[in-house]
Amino acid sequence: MFAVLYALILGALIGGVQLLQIQLPADEAEVAPQPVAEFIAVPPKPEGAQISEGDGEGQLYTEEGCRARTDGYREACFHALALQRAERDPEGALGACEELDEDRLECIADVAELHSVVDRDWSENACATMIPVEQRKWHGQCWFGIALAWSTTDYDYARGTCERALDWKNFCRHDVNGEISQVDAQAAFDWCQDTPMTELQRIGCYHGLGKYLGRVDVPKALETCRSVPRTQDIHPQQCFHGLGWAIAESDPELALSTCKREGGDYSDSCYLGVSANMKRFDPARAFELCELVVGDKLKRSCEKFAAR
Repeated sequence: MFAVLYALILGALIGGVQLLQIQLPADEAEVAPQPVAEFIAVPPKPEGAQISEGDGEGQLYTEEGCRARTDGYREACFHALALQRAERDPEGALGACEELDEDRLECIADVAELHSVVDRDWSENACATMIPVEQRKWHGQCWFGIALAWSTTDYDYARGTCERALDWKNFCRHDVNGEISQVDAQAAFDWCQDTPMTELQRIGCYHGLGKYLGRVDVPKALETCRSVPRTQDIHPQQCFHGLGWAIAESDPELALSTCKREGGDYSDSCYLGVSANMKRFDPARAFELCELVVGDKLKRSCEKFAAR
């Protein structure tokens, strides 16, 4: 979910991975040129804490309370109020969004995402009419949010909605199919393998399998990554990279031992994922982990990213 309140949650995290380099035709790139693995791994918004319904358990935001704020949290309060209202009172939520300056479009996108599980026609209309397509970032993320909201209940609709996410389309496909893998690993795997898509999208698809499954079921993620066809080595590489990243989110030492014990031919790729995740918190440690990588090319890529 995109409902992240920047003014209240500082130090949000963003990850970028420049690890497994490949050459793709220029016409496959749908956003500004960047390393393929970095494109796959960077989330469209910083990862942070989700909004609660108030400053304390059971406490709600109110319009009167937000208007009474005179400090820098006034806009943050109205954003939280919009999210609080989104599911049951979308028009009231939009009214709260109108109190915002810089974050107004983000607020509308958040409301559309949250309300889509109640009335997705309303949310589709909000994305289409309230955020101009010229505002590509938030217009695309509005559709991205709706796709994520439906990812585990209507696979086809969620994947189809990603096609409207503009510059975030490939991110959306990666994340939506990753979410699907957590509830139906076989359906997610089959989609990566059998659906016509660009090479960049297929790489992202396999990366998402490893990353999302690795967060909830490491044995299943290992089984899935080992099943990825080796016709192009980059495909299982990206799956194991995502797996290493996912385990490292909660337990870096477990991630390293898993890469060593279970990575097989792709242990290097798994280590790359661990190093990339560590880069967000401890760049020096991320660089040290590159010493575990045996292959010269991947080691250089690991060190280059960790050192930048």
